[in-house]
Amino acid sequence: MDLMEFAAKYRRLGRLGFDDWQIVSEVASAVSKMLREGRGRGCPNLEDMIANIAVRTLDDLGIDRYSIMRGYLQGTTEDVRRVLRRIFPNIEQITRPPPHVVHAQPGATSRSSEAPIYVVPSNYGYGGGGKGRPRRRRRDKAIAGFIIGLVLLLIVIGAAWSLRHPPQTQQTSITTNSVWVSQFISIVNQYRQSSGAPPLQYCQWLSNFAYVRFETMIQNPAISHYDFDQDFNKYLSQYQGFLMVGEEGLYPSGYTPSEYVQNMQSEAPLHWEGLMNGNFTYYGYYIGYGPDYVIVGSCPVTEIPGPNIDIPQYLQSYGCSVELENTTWLVIELSNWCSG
Repeated sequence: MDLMEFAAKYRRLGRLGFDDWQIVSEVASAVSKMLREGRGRGCPNLEDMIANIAVRTLDDLGIDRYSIMRGYLQGTTEDVRRVLRRIFPNIEQITRPPPHVVHAQPGATSRSSEAPIYVVPSNYGYGGGGKGRPRRRRRDKAIAGFIIGLVLLLIVIGAAWSLRHPPQTQQTSITTNSVWVSQFISIVNQYRQSSGAPPLQYCQWLSNFAYVRFETMIQNPAISHYDFDQDFNKYLSQYQGFLMVGEEGLYPSGYTPSEYVQNMQSEAPLHWEGLMNGNFTYYGYYIGYGPDYVIVGSCPVTEIPGPNIDIPQYLQSYGCSVELENTTWLVIELSNWCSG
């Protein structure tokens, strides 16, 4: 997404439609794109010009840059971070919530009927998002300032040409949706194949359970995999004689599928091990938007190692600072069996 698209979206949704970190992420995507294209054209003093354009655009939109103090800087390059710190002088890095994992092993009861566990209401879809209410505002000043910023943008990176780029031009704005998950699982299956494990196959039945789990977990995000046993016993107990279930709570916002695979391999080995588990042959998922604890500043903890852990207490025991923020969840349910 570039600054023009962000400005149009901001005017449509208003300030209530954006958390601070979302504004930072949108601007970071635009900055990254301008740096890449500007360098391709040999533009001088590029970082100065981009920072000035972004500052002018945000000021004309009425965004208080000095009050924005939280942003996900992981995964951004050093030059993007330099520009962002000039745009948002008081920004402090926050880290996505560490992923957490739980596995349920089969019990002693025998196999039962294959009734569906839950039907996701038709008004729910994959991919949640916080949207604010559009509001009226005075636009003349913002539009005039935006036009000035746009003219500078055209001068710096030749946007008159770039607007006519082919549609396959790489975009830096990343959305976690069903396409993202499909690509992610495809990469996971390539690694599974190389290790001799069967590929994971999609199962709507497990996606239904993933929705149930998301709705439960956001009720108490302080506890990792909150009430997993209760939901398992309520919806899956008739299968516990043979059913194996693994659950992974992931937070991939801002990553491409391949980047997130690399991140899990290096920073979340327990979760990666779960995805590589050859006993699991099916997966389902749910993408939602809800509260969880994010890390403010640096922290040695990169994943939560199991269920029923008090997350803020666990992180604080390692000297980490945390805050409760709304973020994108990806809940994945893994199993050795699929009903239906």
